[in-house]
Amino acid sequence: MLGLLYVKGDDELGVAKNCDKAVGLLKEAWQADVVDAGYTLATMYYYGVCVSKNLDEVRQLATETAEEGYILSQRMLGRAYWGRDWQGLYSKNMNKAVFWLSKAGEAGDTQSAGNLSYLYRKGVGVGVDEAKSFYWAKKSACSKFEPGQIINFPYLAEYYDKGIGVDRDLVKAYKYYDLSGSAGVDDKKRIAKEMTQEQIDEALRQSKEWQEEHNVQVGGGFIRRAN
Repeated sequence: MLGLLYVKGDDELGVAKNCDKAVGLLKEAWQADVVDAGYTLATMYYYGVCVSKNLDEVRQLATETAEEGYILSQRMLGRAYWGRDWQGLYSKNMNKAVFWLSKAGEAGDTQSAGNLSYLYRKGVGVGVDEAKSFYWAKKSACSKFEPGQIINFPYLAEYYDKGIGVDRDLVKAYKYYDLSGSAGVDDKKRIAKEMTQEQIDEALRQSKEWQEEHNVQVGGGFIRRAN
C-alpha cells in the first residue's frame, strides 16, 4: 500500500510522490509473493509510470501473476490477445484470448465472462455457440465478486425471453427484467401478455427473494405487476 501511495503521492496523508520508493517497495512486495504488486508493476511498465516503458517486463509480470491466479492479470492477457486492450503487448490470438478470459470468468470476473458471452454470441474469433454465450452471460450477471450487476440483467433476461442457448423461460425472463429496474419495464409489459398471473407472481417472488438475499432494492423498494 505504501508503494502505491508513493506512485502519485497523497497530500491528505502527507506522502510525497517518490518513484524510487514506489518501485522499490512494489518490487519488494512482488518478491514476497504479493501478487497484486506484480500486476501493478506490469501496468507501470506498460504506461511508463515511474519506470521506462518495457513490454518484455509487462509480458513476464502479467504472465506470472496470471498463472498464479490473479484475475486482473488473466483479464489483461485475455483482452490483450483479443486485441481490445493493451495494444502492442501480444499478437492477436483468439485461442489464448478465450483461454485467459475463461480463467478469469470462471474465477468470478464479471467483465471477462461478459466478454466471452459476446464472443460466442457474435462469433468473434470463435464459432457461434448460443449455449456457451448463455453460460457466460449468466456467469457475468451472477458473478462471484460483483453479484447483481443490474446493467447485466437485461442482457441475461433476453436469453430467457428468446430462448437463446437455453429453454425459453418467461418466469426467469420476467424476474431479470424486474431486477433491471426501469430498464426492464417495457419488456415486462410485453412478455406479461404471454404469462398467467401465477407466473408473474412467481417471477416477482423470485425477484424479491433475490433482492432480500443481496440486501438491495430495485425500483425504489416496491415492485408492481406489469399487466
